[in-house]
Amino acid sequence: MSTQITLPIDGAYQPTLDNFVIGENAELMAALQAPRNGFRGIWLSGAPSSGRSHLLQAYGEHAAQQGRAACYVPCASLNTTALPALWTEREQRALAVTQGQDPLVLIDDVAGLRGHKHCEEGLMLIYQQLLAAGGEMLVSHATSALAVEFALPDLNSRMRGFEHFAMIPLSDGDKARVLTDRAHAKGYDLTDAVLEYWLRRGPRDLTTLVADLQRLDQATLQRQRLLTVPLLKEVLGY
Repeated sequence: MSTQITLPIDGAYQPTLDNFVIGENAELMAALQAPRNGFRGIWLSGAPSSGRSHLLQAYGEHAAQQGRAACYVPCASLNTTALPALWTEREQRALAVTQGQDPLVLIDDVAGLRGHKHCEEGLMLIYQQLLAAGGEMLVSHATSALAVEFALPDLNSRMRGFEHFAMIPLSDGDKARVLTDRAHAKGYDLTDAVLEYWLRRGPRDLTTLVADLQRLDQATLQRQRLLTVPLLKEVLGY
């Protein structure tokens, strides 16, 4: 069975375990790297900019490179109107993976499936197939499974039985490393002066910082200028 994985593309930047900034999440990383015997389920909770999507994509990519059958399912991108058809397609892809070598299914932003009978039943089926195959299932959500109410009672009990880890937000120093790594991936450096000013005066959440980095990247290309504090002020307005 060939390895399958579906991952989004963020320009030249690809989420990997190497460019995942661990910060204070060493316990979680140790759990992912620990040997296992049979099925393992892990539930990751954290804010949208906490790094949980990056980690799921990176862990899936790493597993695929190791010859495992892996499938990443981003539920946040499912359109509510077309949900049944879109979920069926992704569900079938995930179920196909459960027949592969040491299967792994990663369900990102599982809240998108909550309350939809067909989707919850499909999620339960994926879990049962992975359990039978001795595979692995990672699920992410904004909160712990203890605070999530699926309509399907059995799904609640199964998800609450997973190992639970709350993503610990990154410090400013760790955010600086994220920005630096992304800039390096695009072929340029961020000076200490730019990073110090940016993190002191700019937004705190990482999602906005990364989006602003893209704006700055475009500005440096269009204007053929190095990224300096004056250019940052000009482009971002602070």
